[in-house]
Formats: sequence, C-alpha cells, structure tokens
Amino acid sequence: MITLDNFEAIVPFKILMRGQEYYELGAVSDLEEASSGEWTATVDGTRSYTVEISLEGDKVDSWYCDCPYDGGICKHVVATLFAIRDNSEKVSRSVFSKMSVLEDDGDEEMDVEESVDLERIEDTVLYSPVDVDIQQCLSFIKPQELSRFICEYASMNQEFKTALLDRFITKELSKTSKDKDYRKEIQKIFENSFQSKKSRYHNRYDDFSRDWETVFSQLDTFLEKADFFLKLESLDDTIAIALQTLRSIGENYDDELLYDDDISASDYCEQAGDLILKVVRHPKTTQQQKTGILQELCQIAGISIYHDYDIYDVDDLMMQINLSIQSADKALELIDKLLEERKDSYDLYQLVLRKVDMLLGQKEQEKADDTIRQYLYLSEIREMEVKKLMEREQYDEAVRLLDEGIELSKKEEYDGTTGKWLKLKLKIFERTNRTSEVIDTCRLLFISGREQLEYYHKLKTLIPKEQWKVFLDEMMKEVPFNGYFSFDRNVEAEIYVEEKEDERLFHLLSSAGFGQLEALMQYAHHLKNSHSEQLIDMYISILIDYAERNIGRKYYEQIARALLCMQELNGGKVAVKQLVEDFRTIYKRRSAMMEELRRF
Repeated sequence: MITLDNFEAIVPFKILMRGQEYYELGAVSDLEEASSGEWTATVDGTRSYTVEISLEGDKVDSWYCDCPYDGGICKHVVATLFAIRDNSEKVSRSVFSKMSVLEDDGDEEMDVEESVDLERIEDTVLYSPVDVDIQQCLSFIKPQELSRFICEYASMNQEFKTALLDRFITKELSKTSKDKDYRKEIQKIFENSFQSKKSRYHNRYDDFSRDWETVFSQLDTFLEKADFFLKLESLDDTIAIALQTLRSIGENYDDELLYDDDISASDYCEQAGDLILKVVRHPKTTQQQKTGILQELCQIAGISIYHDYDIYDVDDLMMQINLSIQSADKALELIDKLLEERKDSYDLYQLVLRKVDMLLGQKEQEKADDTIRQYLYLSEIREMEVKKLMEREQYDEAVRLLDEGIELSKKEEYDGTTGKWLKLKLKIFERTNRTSEVIDTCRLLFISGREQLEYYHKLKTLIPKEQWKVFLDEMMKEVPFNGYFSFDRNVEAEIYVEEKEDERLFHLLSSAGFGQLEALMQYAHHLKNSHSEQLIDMYISILIDYAERNIGRKYYEQIARALLCMQELNGGKVAVKQLVEDFRTIYKRRSAMMEELRRF
C-alpha cells in the first residue's frame, strides 16, 4: 500500500529521483484539491502533463497521468506526491504549486504566510553566521528543502535570481562553454552504458548488454533540456540534442528492447521528432538551419534500424518538414509526388487527408472534393465520407457509397471490409426505421460469420414468430459452421440451446471432431433429460482414450474437470464412480492422477 509517508521507500529508485528532481525544480503547477482527497496538478516536462491522484487520508488509492509512460508509477505522479505532501496545508495559496520550470514568476507578490519568513528566522537565530561552515551545513540539508529555499528566495530577491541564472543558465548557453557539445555527451550515454549480467538464456556466460533504463533516463534529461532551450530560442542546441537522440537510438538499438515492456524507444524518438518540428516552425529558425536538419535526417533515415523495426518513421518526419517549409504550390507538388511514390503503403490515406486539408486551406473546395473521390478506394477515406454524410443525414448517398465499397471489397476478397460497410448500412437503416433493410443486413452479417449471436438476437425480435423457424433454418444453411469447440461459445450450439433443438444439439455434439471433450463439458448438461445415457457413453469413451494418450498433471486436471461435468447428467455419478475405480486400477503408478481423483 502506497501512502504519502512511505512512497519514497516503494517507488523504484530512478523514478523516485526523477520525480523528486521535477518537484524540486518547481515543475508541479496548478496543484489543487478539487474535492476531499481528489488532487489534480500539471507537471511540466517535455510537455505539460495532467496528473490526478485520489487519496483516502494518507493512502494513495489511485493515480493517473496522461504521459506516454506505460510502466507503473511515473515521475510526474511522484513529483505531484511530493507537492501534495509538502504543501497540503496551504495548497490553494502555495507559491510553489504555481511555479514552473520555465516560467518567470519573479514579479508576482507573495503572501507573507507562504514565504520562508526570513525576518522570523533572523529573529530566532542563535548563532553567529561567521562561525558556520556552509559546506558542512549543506552536507545535511535535504536537497528538496534546499531547492525550495532557493526558489522562494530567488522569487523575493532579484539580485540573487540574476546571479543564479548567470551562474548556471548563462554558462549552459555560452558559446565558449567546454561542456557545449551535446552530441558527444549523448553518444557517451550509449558508450558508457554496458553492463555485465547473466544471460536471459541462463547459461554460464555473462551477457554484456546496455543498461537501457539508465540510457533512457539520461536521455529524458537531455530532451527536457532541449525543450527548455527551445523556449529560450537556443535553436542550435535544441537541434543538436534532438537529431543526436534519433541518430544514437538508431545506431545502438538492439533486440534487448523487444523484451522490455517498460521502456519504449519509440516514445523518445517521438519526443525528438516533435522538437525538430517545433524548431522548423519557429519564426527565428533560419533557412540554413532547416536545410541542415533535412540533410542530417536523410542520413538518419538510412540507418537500417528505422526500416527493420517499426520504432519511428523518419521519412514521415522529413515529409512533414518539407511540407511546412515549402510554399503552398510547392508543398502540393511534393505531396503529389509522395502520393505516387507511396501508392502501395498502408498509410497512404494520411497523405490524402493532408492534401485535402491543404486544398481546403487554400479554399479549393472543388479540388479537395475531387481528391476525395479519386481515393475513395481507400477504406479510410470512404469511411470518413460516409460518416460525414450520416452526420448530415444524407443517408441515401451514404448507402450508395457503402454499396460501392461492398462491391469493391468483394472483388478484392476483403471480407473484413465488407463487414464494416454492412455494419454502417445497418446503422443507417436502424436510424431511418427501414425494417426490411435491417432484416436483410442482419442476415448478411450473420452469414458473414462475425458477431453472429448479436444478429441472431436482433433478427429474432424482428421476424414474426410463425415465420421464425423457417427463416432461421434457411439462414443457417448458408453458414459454413466449422464445428470447432473450445472453451469459448460455439454459435451453432448456442442457437440450438436457445431454440430448444435437442436433437440437433445432440447430433452436433456427437459429430464434433477436434474439441469433442470440450463440447460435452460445455453443452451436454442441456440434454440431461433427453440424452444422458448416450452422452455418458461418449464421455467414457473419450476419457479412456484421453487418459491413455496423455501423461502429466495438466491432463489429469482436465480429466477431473470432465468427470465433474459428467456427474451432472442423469446417472452420471454412478458412471463416474465406476470410471474412477477403473483409472485407479489401471494408472495406480500415476501419483499425480491419483491426487486429482481423490475428490471422487
């Protein structure tokens, strides 16, 4: 159980450190207790993320953050927990909850109660400042407390704030700084990240691999720094970090990441790509910088990892940059060229939509409509147009487009697409109360073999009772049921059960091939009053063969489950008792089987 008092001992160390760093830098803003125990905050990182935390007293019931991290608790939630714990008494007025990593709130007035109250401290000082060793003092002050003091003192003392910024930010941005080469620093992250550990294959050889968690934790810092630089209009530094991130991930990516669900290289590539797009769209970015970005992206796009693994589409990033820096006419020429080059790609529709948006932006409605008509063979474009027509209640035109789509998908043998168009037609017919068309469409969807029980039940409510049996028989003749049984529901059997067609259900169970034992376990009890004797004989025959052919506890567990089902039939308990006695005699040396049969 996580509480405000113990989360530092429970959260993974690296996540805790990053969350604490965020809090100490003032990244938590707009902290608010909307209702009792329900907290919300904004945490500034690569972008602003919304955090929600539910507390019951000090106990953390749940949390939510809209960041892309899909592991357990993230650094943004941890930062918010620090903020809640340290500011809960004054959250609605706390200056810290309103501070941001990148915002200058130095001109805002502070409530005397909310400040450190330096005058009160001075009044109670019991020592001479001359006698204090600052280095020794700093050794036992908690980092978050020191950070909080610095933030608050800087907000009250402009001279101290200026000195602080000059000392750290000016140095960071200095052209003469020796620590200026961010490309080399990022490369070093990867070069110095190897560690020795036992191979996942549990052999005696050590596996020298990268500590990817550390790599991406450090990349986090650089990407946040790049975003900070962008806001300060230090564009070259932002470009260097973002491009080197893409290059280093591409050059060093390995299969180890495929086995780690907690780390996503794609997220870091996306962040770097977003930064590059922001730089390209920045009003102070020069043409030379844009050209340099494109040239390097061309090199990065050639790294095989980006083609062999679907981690990031560098080509798409280049296309977006090209489109954003070209004139409207040049951009349309480029997109037409790309449409031809990528005519067989799965995401062609995205280029089509981009072209349509550009034409609409130029108020070329007719050309936009022509483009849509040209690419209606793409299911995504057709679906988009159908839904627009449905919103406008132009149902006849929508049905016409759907009928065209059905014919096209039949020619190309895309059964899934046919089903999608039929479902949209069904929605239209239900909205417009066209009952006969609803019946025809439900029938086609049932025959198509997807979600059959749903359409069976719809049809049963629509077809007159006196016509239902004949209608159902004719419809089921058109369906090639596969006779396969597992522990999921079998549609044919479910219908026979609901229709009380005992003879048909018995015939189905008798003729079941693969999975006959599962078929009996699921459906035999429905026939206990009419076919118990025959079903018991089927059970005995199958279980004798099953026990003879299979050895192992999981098989014995299945035998036990089947015997429990068999007991539900009329006369089943007597038959089970006899069969168990036979098994105990025949397989007495199978100790695991004997254990499973103890319950009988």
